[in-house]
Order: sequence, then structure tokens, then C-alpha cells
Amino acid sequence: MAKAESGSEKRRHPRVRVDKPVRAKAEGREHSGSLTDISAGGAALRVTAEIDEETEVELDIEDLRDLSGRVARVLDDGFAVEFELDEDEEDSLVAEIMGIHDAIRSEET
Repeated sequence: MAKAESGSEKRRHPRVRVDKPVRAKAEGREHSGSLTDISAGGAALRVTAEIDEETEVELDIEDLRDLSGRVARVLDDGFAVEFELDEDEEDSLVAEIMGIHDAIRSEET
């Protein structure tokens, strides 16, 4: 019998836990909150907003470029966004994320 994959084993891109201010623009409205984690494939946001799955969103994240995608999942305290990036954009975002990760680790030590 095959072993079930956990959520982290199914992910294509490693996630980095962060706590950064974010503004999410969707359906003509802007919602403020915080980014809780990010990868080259998507991000999770803590935002008080009622947004449906598949809704297109634009994200303005502190210390990162603006990103866009669609709501992949609605969470208890926000939502998860799946980015729509080509391979070069993914590589560039990975470099930005690793810079944030390294900065967080150096603050912890």
C-alpha cells in the first residue's frame, strides 16, 4: 500500500515562514493584513476579508515585488494565493525569498 503524502511533501517549492505587512487587492477592494508564509508557488495571508476561491488578487508585500495570482484556498483567518509565474519569474522570486529567509535567520542568531 502506498504511503499518503503529507502537504509539505506534495509542494513543489519550499515555503518560508514570514510576518510581513501585505495589501491584497481583489474585486476593486483593498484588504490589509500579514503574509504568513511564501514560496515561489504561492503564499498564505492572514487577512480579514471574505474572498472566494478562484478570485484574482494582486499583492503588495513589504520588501518584495508586487505579485498576482488567484485564491487557491480560503482559510479560517485569511486565504492562500497561487501565483501565476513563468520559470524565470519563479527563479527570481526564489532568490528574493531566500534573501528574506537569510535575513530572518540572521536576526534570530
